[in-house]
Amino acid sequence: MRASHLFILLSCLALFVCCKQHGKVTAPQVDQDNSQALMASMEDRIGFPDFGFMVQPDDTIPISRVFKLSDDFPRKEPVIDEGVKNILAIDFKSDWRAYMDEVKKYVFEGNASEDYENSFYLEDNKVRPWYHVPWQHWGPNGREGYHGLTQEGPVDDKMLAPTQISETHAYAVGFYNDLGGYAIGKVWNKPEPNYSFFEFDGFPEGTVVAKVLFVPLEADEVPYLKNPVSWDAYIYASDIPGNNSTSKNRITSKVNLIQMDIMVKDKRAIDTGGWVFGTFAYNGNLENDNRWDNLTPVGIMWGNDPDHNKTSYNPTPTKTIINPDLKQTIINDNPEELPPMHLGFASRLNGPVDNAYSSCMSCHSTAQYPVVSAIMPFLNNQKVAIPEAGTNASAQWMRWFRNVPCETPFDPKKATSFDYSLQLVKSIQNYIDYASQAEKGHYSEEYWSKGHKIRRSSIVSD
Repeated sequence: MRASHLFILLSCLALFVCCKQHGKVTAPQVDQDNSQALMASMEDRIGFPDFGFMVQPDDTIPISRVFKLSDDFPRKEPVIDEGVKNILAIDFKSDWRAYMDEVKKYVFEGNASEDYENSFYLEDNKVRPWYHVPWQHWGPNGREGYHGLTQEGPVDDKMLAPTQISETHAYAVGFYNDLGGYAIGKVWNKPEPNYSFFEFDGFPEGTVVAKVLFVPLEADEVPYLKNPVSWDAYIYASDIPGNNSTSKNRITSKVNLIQMDIMVKDKRAIDTGGWVFGTFAYNGNLENDNRWDNLTPVGIMWGNDPDHNKTSYNPTPTKTIINPDLKQTIINDNPEELPPMHLGFASRLNGPVDNAYSSCMSCHSTAQYPVVSAIMPFLNNQKVAIPEAGTNASAQWMRWFRNVPCETPFDPKKATSFDYSLQLVKSIQNYIDYASQAEKGHYSEEYWSKGHKIRRSSIVSD
């Protein structure tokens, strides 16, 4: 059976699970007035599974709705809309705060409402379309069925606050605007990827990416998580504080908003990589009426400051330490607004649940397939030792803090660039993993790291 046939079968099974109510299989309930629009949407959808993990509905766990993948990608490159024009009209260096506020406004319009549990269902957005990256359902970290959250990196004790005693993981869902969706659709234009993906030509200017991140922690451990934005999520029992479980089973739990990341493809940053990164942290102590407004900016970065190799860390933050020597990162210096943050390597930008030895750009610059180099130097196959605080980091370490040009692979001649999109890389990895298992074989794309440049029907020597 071909992968495409299995894919269709899996999609049907996913629909069967979603429609199963109290032991009976029922057709989805559709408002007659909206049925024509729904059918048109279904015709545009390619047919990727929406999620990989979800509780079976029964009388004890009422489920009002489930996550729906937004995959009706534009077939033609969209024009830049007024919202993006407003963003690109602001100088991110001289007025970084206004830039980030405009991006947040753009992301929130039509997505973030005071009906918190029902926010960021992209199909509800009447302002502008947003899109998910397919194939995030596969594997142990795959999407859950309430909001499409995937399991992210570990959150160690005291990483968010000195009072944090629990270890857990973050859970997140990301989405791209129509320009980003157009680029994704060139790779995922059918259930199997377009095998010209190794010639992926990147995202157009004006692409906006956002990701909201949640943790199953409360204000008793992380004080700034008071007045939370809470979602239901189907997460690992072992990630729930106080559960004392090592089980690999998932259960329904509340998770609280902790962070939002943004990326904007902006040609004004072309000399340092081509993207502007920003991070927001949730601070419930601000007590805004609309709790989404409690997301306050941590900072912005458009480059990795590759010439600054002096090592410093702040893994257990009691205050936010700002490095005045960084020229391509700006950090919020208002302690009344921003809770203490650990930031990244030498105070480069990173969010509260991100690794304190890294940075937003250093991780995303590794977005390539195959994954030759890990997202962080100490996770690499040829591990690079974490430099001691106060020392100058080695050239091997600083390789992760270069300003890698967009659409250029982190490892030239060994991989193809996915233009800072780790989600898109993960989707390809997941599909190859699935297809290799389903078809009991391997794909040439798995062997690019050997230094060969692959074409669909041939290998071209370097």
